[in-house]
Amino acid sequence: MKRVLFFTLVLIVSAQAFAQKKVTELPAKHEEGVLLPETNGFYYTLPKTSFKIDVTVTRTTEIKGYYAEYAEKLLGLNNIITANKTHYKLHDVKISSFETPDTSRLFLVELSKNQVKESYLTKLYSKIPLQEEEIVFTEEYKNMTTKLPDFFKNYSELTYIEEEDTYMVKQLVDSIVTEIPVNTTKKVTKTVAQKAQEAADFIIQIRKDRYNLTSGVQEVAYSKEALNLMIDELNSWEKNYLDLFTGITLEDEEHYTIIVTPNESGAQTIHIFSMSADGGFSLKTDAKNASNNYQLVIEPQVTHEKRVKFLSEKSQEEKYVPNSGYRIRKAVPAKVALQQNKQTVHTWGLFPVFQFGVVETLPANQDNFEIEKFAVIY
Repeated sequence: MKRVLFFTLVLIVSAQAFAQKKVTELPAKHEEGVLLPETNGFYYTLPKTSFKIDVTVTRTTEIKGYYAEYAEKLLGLNNIITANKTHYKLHDVKISSFETPDTSRLFLVELSKNQVKESYLTKLYSKIPLQEEEIVFTEEYKNMTTKLPDFFKNYSELTYIEEEDTYMVKQLVDSIVTEIPVNTTKKVTKTVAQKAQEAADFIIQIRKDRYNLTSGVQEVAYSKEALNLMIDELNSWEKNYLDLFTGITLEDEEHYTIIVTPNESGAQTIHIFSMSADGGFSLKTDAKNASNNYQLVIEPQVTHEKRVKFLSEKSQEEKYVPNSGYRIRKAVPAKVALQQNKQTVHTWGLFPVFQFGVVETLPANQDNFEIEKFAVIY
């Protein structure tokens, strides 16, 4: 019986010697009679959850045609762009979550002599996977711009025309004064109206040529491929010249990334951006028009009031001894939604959020506990 008891005590002592001695939350203060923890150990922080929000904005740019003033008169077009303008529209908002270290929750784990001897840290660090994916922590902006069509951008027309000018010149021929006609050619600058008329005439000619092709006026047996190629080319020419009257519309995409990290206060509404048709995307709150403001709403689905109250009352008992082992914090499911001017426009669903959880203190001397699964170790 004594030998069994002896071996039992040896096993208990050995287990305690090999397990961590103590876990201390930092910063720790040196007080009278209380020593600061030893530094032969490792540090870890609890994880917290951040959200990466990707916003896509469509930017529409309308550019007035060079001959917009003559579109109705020459071609009968009235649904045209009459002034250059740009407007924006929210296209898409996506969200994803990732874990970051909570530096406000820093702990020091003191190792036992046996842990130091057995190279516990080497074994621990070898279990930590290397970071394979890049995590973006800062806001970024990327613009995908549609190029202005070359024909429209580089369009040019001869700015002058040649006119024949005839006038009479008096000459003395055989003692007789005679008026002789003289013709000269001079260059005269074209007016915008003349240029517009030429462009309109070209459009009409293109339509005639296309009609002649499709109706077989030339009586030429074109192959199907050749006919389609010529018609496509005529359609392209017509569109290019019509753009000079109707104007063109360009659609671009602007991509923004926003990082949001909720605090530990529970349910919260966080402003993330504002969006207006005229001004586009902004991180600032629109004080003039609240309907342009978008918020991220995060609502924990679990409360800890009863649990915290119970632990508080338990700590008042005379024989209560608090734990001094690892501190961990489990994630709490939270509903995440997008609001516009305090009205929900989209709900993404439930995400685990670590900072909404309660920090638990485990019993000491747990040598088999895999702390690397619950913390960020460094």
